[in-house]
Amino acid sequence: MNYVSPFGDMDTDHEWPDALCLSRAHSANASDDTIDEFYEGAVTLIDAGIPQPAFFLARQLAELSLKALVGPGPKKFNHDLGKLLKHLQESGDDLFAAGEDRHLVVEFIRDLYNRDPGGDEGRYATTKGGTPALAKVCCANPPLFRRYVDLLFAYTQARLSRVGQTV
Repeated sequence: MNYVSPFGDMDTDHEWPDALCLSRAHSANASDDTIDEFYEGAVTLIDAGIPQPAFFLARQLAELSLKALVGPGPKKFNHDLGKLLKHLQESGDDLFAAGEDRHLVVEFIRDLYNRDPGGDEGRYATTKGGTPALAKVCCANPPLFRRYVDLLFAYTQARLSRVGQTV
């Protein structure tokens, strides 16, 4: 059997009516589309009881959301949620305004950061240092985990639609 790539090139038409469009080259809003997909992936994994990838995608969702709120520019945050939160707080960002949902979103992101400061937990079986992945976390409460992912996504979407920022 010959290998046939499942990926279509940008310069060819595809024959699949249900194609998974991977490229952001023709996306009307690449930032929103990417955040939407990370959200959908995270909640699907939470709902299916697939924990480690759910944590990883939730953390990625938090990172992409914060970077979208910061906006474009030369800032170097890498995967550091703590630096992103600090920058937004110091700039007086709306995320830190009064409101229970905002507070819960910030605390959820801080929790993700505290359990995975390097951004490598959940991606591999071990961290860069060789310790087991997510060694600081035993398990997650699925409904609560899902609630915070939903709040993060809803807040981010409301902000991005209001200000039209992109990553």
